[in-house]
Amino acid sequence: MTRRSRTWGLAALGLLAAYASGCGAASRLSLGVRGHPESSSYEAPRLAGLATLRWRVELVVPVDLESRSRTRATPAVDVARGVVYVGGLDHGLHALRVSDGGELWRFHTLGPVEGTPVLDAGALYVGCNDGALYALDAVTGRMRWRFATAAEVVHAPLVVGDSVYFVNADDTVFALNRATGEQRWRYRRDPPTGITGGGHAGLYKRGHALITGFSDGHVVALDPTDGTVTWDRDTSEDTENTTSANESHQAIDVDTTPVEVDGNLFAASYTAGLYALDPDGGGVRWRLDTLKDISALAEDGRHLYAVSATAGLLKLSPSDGSVVWARNLGSAALVRPMVVGALLFVSTGDAGLWAVRRSDGEPLQGLCPGGLYGQPAIVGRHLFVESNHSTVQAWVLGNDPE
Repeated sequence: MTRRSRTWGLAALGLLAAYASGCGAASRLSLGVRGHPESSSYEAPRLAGLATLRWRVELVVPVDLESRSRTRATPAVDVARGVVYVGGLDHGLHALRVSDGGELWRFHTLGPVEGTPVLDAGALYVGCNDGALYALDAVTGRMRWRFATAAEVVHAPLVVGDSVYFVNADDTVFALNRATGEQRWRYRRDPPTGITGGGHAGLYKRGHALITGFSDGHVVALDPTDGTVTWDRDTSEDTENTTSANESHQAIDVDTTPVEVDGNLFAASYTAGLYALDPDGGGVRWRLDTLKDISALAEDGRHLYAVSATAGLLKLSPSDGSVVWARNLGSAALVRPMVVGALLFVSTGDAGLWAVRRSDGEPLQGLCPGGLYGQPAIVGRHLFVESNHSTVQAWVLGNDPE
């Protein structure tokens, strides 16, 4: 998999601070910081020489879209070959030229492709809403194998050695032979009755363990060789002890892909809160039960970041969960932040992409590509993103892009 460069993020801080008016009317947002009673009015800067739209490609004509127009697709970039790979609502995976967006090839699937492609040793591995994981030749787009499951595959698979691991929306983890697509093992948990959240967790690999969360409130570590359980933490027990609504009216899901900071493993339940776990045994080191509705976590090596439908974007201390800062970005539909140098890039389902300063949470730039439910791909000064309606956009970051 290509490694994203962090070099532009530090230099861009000075550029972003010198913004002027940009494309279209700037939006006004109320950005209240936790711990301060006052809320300041903030005018979102818009592109003014900070980023230049290089090209945009509509993968599907809007009138041809199915009932929903939003996509969770995240592009992947092959720097050496100058190719960006991205799935579309048109039931296809596309290989586009980085230089101009020209299509090199398109592979037809049996459903919308909202999975994040992973490039490894000339092969592309990508999940699809048709429930399959595909392995393709990255140069030609020819299919090497297809492995079908019972539910959509959105999260990026993990390619380790001669195996590929992935999880689907039916609370099932799979291990396949990466060369043939043959199943080596599977692990599944039965989903709970009642209300569940709309997403599911991806996989985190730590040493000789695969760790993920499930909709029944369990965080589980699996042995990657055979799928046996190394440890199992049940957070639903804490949900049962809350004094809020009856359990049947609570979403007990752990939909956050686990992250690790400062020796703690972090995962979050919608109703039981944020957990700091012992990554080797799953024991609870501390729990923040006041922070609800967490849908995603990220880290920068020193701090933890969380997005919550009720609290917005937060920077937290990994030692005790104390809030360093909190920002309301004017949207309840926040996507997992991406750390790039001194910045966080945060996609929102209705307000586009934000560049936020990590140190204090100040929003520095609001791009205008439409609502996003997937992360951008950032390589050097180039940013690639797929907005709703399956439109791929390429931006060049900086005052002098070329």
